[in-house]
Amino acid sequence: MLNFKIQDYDFPPYRPPNEATSVLIRASRGCPWNKCLFCTMYKSIKFKPKSLDEIKEDIDKATKIYRDTKSVFIADSDSLVIKDIDEIIRYIKLRFPDANRITSYARAKTLMKLGSERLKKIKKAGLTRVHVGLESGDKETLKLMNKGATPEEMIAGGRVAKDVGLELSFYILIGAGGKDRLKEHAVESAKVCNEVNPDFIRLRTLVVQHGSLLERAMNSGQYKVLSPIEKLKEVKMLIENLEVNQCEFASDHFTNNIWADNTVIYRGVYGILPQEKNDMLNILDYTLDFLSKTKGEVLDSTILYEKGLINSL
Repeated sequence: MLNFKIQDYDFPPYRPPNEATSVLIRASRGCPWNKCLFCTMYKSIKFKPKSLDEIKEDIDKATKIYRDTKSVFIADSDSLVIKDIDEIIRYIKLRFPDANRITSYARAKTLMKLGSERLKKIKKAGLTRVHVGLESGDKETLKLMNKGATPEEMIAGGRVAKDVGLELSFYILIGAGGKDRLKEHAVESAKVCNEVNPDFIRLRTLVVQHGSLLERAMNSGQYKVLSPIEKLKEVKMLIENLEVNQCEFASDHFTNNIWADNTVIYRGVYGILPQEKNDMLNILDYTLDFLSKTKGEVLDSTILYEKGLINSL
């Protein structure tokens, strides 16, 4: 019998949707920054790296359940700040020899501070990809969201990851600029991506969750939520301004969905840039045209959340 201690884990576990089939190895609890206004993931958890012995013990136990896994995700947030991270990754490679993908969340500022020499060692140990919350390339939006990084730092962190050969996945938070900075958020986010040329751009649509610091900003009028149609226009503006090469663009989260007459009429757009740029823009144009003519109620995840129809994001 495997002796997993339930008190060593917090639920639900957090990981990117495209890591749904990956083995989760928890190297730390929480997030070392943990100040973003929109995020509620780790607010009740104090950041603490687990000991190397604990992590290795967990890896050993995981091999008994997931013997032939092809991918491993290192949790929780920003695990590259852990001093033993390269040894942890080497041990994952040792115990999961068939794993061809080992990934982690990372702050762009952390990547920038680690620098190329340290990141080269981490990559050599076996790390293949980093998931980075860009959220926005707009300076004022980053300030509003208390992201703790500037567009220049986002670019520097992204570039150093790319330069050492790591795959880079940027996450953009649709709606982060609110009504006041819709254009700036879309255009400046595209500019940061153009400077870095990430391997992936993934969209998440912002939902103001109850109890979040962003909810306070919204209630005070500091932040104004976009309508579903405004969010689509923002996505269109973002794509129009992107000039990246061989980049996978994905709306791989249900928060991007839009409903009309109780039917999902938009599940986001997906494509390789620049080859499929026009295809994605055509889908957005078609959806915007449809929504302009519909007489039914147009709903997105924000509205469903406010109505109490969904409670898990």
